[in-house]
Amino acid sequence: MKNKQETFKDIMERFRFHTDIRNAFDDFLTLTLCSFGQIPGAGKSYDEELYLQTIAKYPDKKVQTYFPELLACLITEMTNRMQNNDGSGWDILGEYYEAHCAQKGLSQFFTPWPVCTFMAKCTVEEAEKSKGTEDRPLRIIDPCCGSGRMLMAASRVAGATHEYYGIDLDPICVKMTIINLFLSGLFHSEVMHGNALAADDFRVSYKSSLLPFGVFRIQDKTQSRLWHLMQNTLAANKPPKYPAPDLNPTHYPEGSQLKIF
Repeated sequence: MKNKQETFKDIMERFRFHTDIRNAFDDFLTLTLCSFGQIPGAGKSYDEELYLQTIAKYPDKKVQTYFPELLACLITEMTNRMQNNDGSGWDILGEYYEAHCAQKGLSQFFTPWPVCTFMAKCTVEEAEKSKGTEDRPLRIIDPCCGSGRMLMAASRVAGATHEYYGIDLDPICVKMTIINLFLSGLFHSEVMHGNALAADDFRVSYKSSLLPFGVFRIQDKTQSRLWHLMQNTLAANKPPKYPAPDLNPTHYPEGSQLKIF
């Protein structure tokens, strides 16, 4: 009898015998990002020290092999679902995180894929109309990006040539998003760990790039394109210091989580 092919979820379950599943998931994301940022010709990562520190938590050589198996399963499952295009999306990481990595008394639930698609269509189509004949890529941002599902859905509507940006307070969500964007072929993207409501809150950022190829960690905010874009946008839209209250507003904020800037 032919053995059943293991899934991403199946391989993650192996870690329950060795460590907390949430820690193993976070370590998988860290190791994956380290492996995506290779120094050309050197045979090692730009974040080699971080890679070695993370893998050292798993002295059992057999357990170490689970991580490349996970990545292979992730790429295969994402590719199959992108090709099938059955409306369920290809957010393997986000789905697993929702179902299996909840903390005591604290869970995260991301926007369902069909809702993401609907919001992306509304936002992108309106932006395309407003852009007119202006010839520049759209800059699409999700300031509370979760696993990046909204941005992935937007890429299916707008295409991969535009720029995609995400911000989140949860470092695991930031890692999930940049991996999802990179594996979705979105090489003009950046995801920042920070508070989108705090102008100067920058903790770390990750950039997805085609040339040089890979994902690269940014620790200096002055090197972050997203941080500079946010500074410029906040400065341009800074309200008066003491605005008078509007007791009869005629305009209300947009309902979409996705923003074009």
